[in-house]
Amino acid sequence: MSPLIYYLLAFGAYTFSIILMTGQSFAWKETTLSFYLGGRRFSALPTTATFCATWMSPLSLVGYSMWLYSDGYVAFLASVNGWILGLLFFPFIVKRLRMKRVLSLPEWLEKTYGDNRVRKLVALTMIFLYTLYLVIQFRAFGIIVSYMLDIPSGFASTSLIYLFVLYTAFGGYISIVRSDMLNLLLIVLGVTVAAAFALPSGFSFTTAADVFLMKGQLETVKSLSNAEIFSAFAIMLSWGLGVAGNPQYAVRILASRTEKDAYKMIAASPFIVGWIYICVTFFILVCRSYYPAIVNIEETLSFARLGQYLPAFASTFLLIGVIAAAVSTANSQLLLAACSLCYDLFPIKMEESKKESIIYYEDRFLVINRIAITVIASIALLLSHAGLPGYLMLGRISWTLVAICFFFPLFLPSWIINDKLFFVLSTALSVQCFLVFAAEISPENAMLAVLMLEALLFKMFKYSILDNSRKTQDDPAGEEKDV
Repeated sequence: MSPLIYYLLAFGAYTFSIILMTGQSFAWKETTLSFYLGGRRFSALPTTATFCATWMSPLSLVGYSMWLYSDGYVAFLASVNGWILGLLFFPFIVKRLRMKRVLSLPEWLEKTYGDNRVRKLVALTMIFLYTLYLVIQFRAFGIIVSYMLDIPSGFASTSLIYLFVLYTAFGGYISIVRSDMLNLLLIVLGVTVAAAFALPSGFSFTTAADVFLMKGQLETVKSLSNAEIFSAFAIMLSWGLGVAGNPQYAVRILASRTEKDAYKMIAASPFIVGWIYICVTFFILVCRSYYPAIVNIEETLSFARLGQYLPAFASTFLLIGVIAAAVSTANSQLLLAACSLCYDLFPIKMEESKKESIIYYEDRFLVINRIAITVIASIALLLSHAGLPGYLMLGRISWTLVAICFFFPLFLPSWIINDKLFFVLSTALSVQCFLVFAAEISPENAMLAVLMLEALLFKMFKYSILDNSRKTQDDPAGEEKDV
């Protein structure tokens, strides 16, 4: 059977399944809580599914894969190690996040540190970085669909991304969770089938071990210079801190039914995510070692063409898995960006004088959210055709901003001086943008410098307060005399 027939059948089945699973999420009576967090009613299983599905974006599948295909194990050391490193931080913030009954991470910052300016600053940053990151999802979706269905990439992106992303995002968090259960299944199935059928002579554990330990694969790490090792370490750290502070994962903690469910989600996720990375890594190493090289074409299309070395049905599962990864990440990020815009940056005040104002307020607020989702998706769609950098660079820019905004407030609260937090974050973000966009320093190297600047500013303000406190204690009489 022609691969096109497999692709058409698979894409049609995926479309029908998404419509069927998420159509039931559009409730007649919605609230802000149900739209953003699903009413905090999901147990560990669906929460783990949406956590892992949102994790596996095209950056994780396509961007990492093509970096691995090009440079070998250095890609694994710099990216996968960093992503897994970020998971280790989550258990330390579950109680702190859930202690405040909030709907968003910017709101949590305001309630924790008492500064509305911080909330608005971080919300504005989130809108920027998620719009930028959405470009990855839209670009991957359009290219993969155009490859599968043999239609122009522009048409595929424009006409089909709305069906999946807007349809699921319009239903809010409940719709996203339901679609993510399907998306995660397809991602896991796609990479598992690709790994199982990648070897030309058939899979065996002995051959698989040989692939991972091939001399050519290991030499790519041994031959690294000190500068390349430092660069890989900086990228690993930027991914790790970016994951640790990422609002799309913090929201899953906030939305869990209980604290225990949140811990179960964190405990189960490394096994699922780890399995996906093992399968992707094995598939790419096989392609790198056994098959002719694919070079000098766009990274998503290169990844799609690697599927030609698989049986038609296995290639179909792999490409549908990439589409599922794009949809699962995009709808979550659209919801977060809309929340940042409508709830944190420009909140709509309820008119208390009106009769039944709560009902009118909720309806009006959710309509405005859906308009915001459409506008942000449209901007991201236009940017996806604007010739922006590749997946890895866009990811590095986005997640370094996340680390700068959230690492200290989330994980080092004792360092924070509440009334100085806005100054420190605004200074840090300004310096990061200058270093990356004006001075053209790599995002991860700039981030390391900016994090040190943040630490220095926090410590400087801390010592200043302690010094003033000592002076006051040492000379109370002087103060009374002045008065």
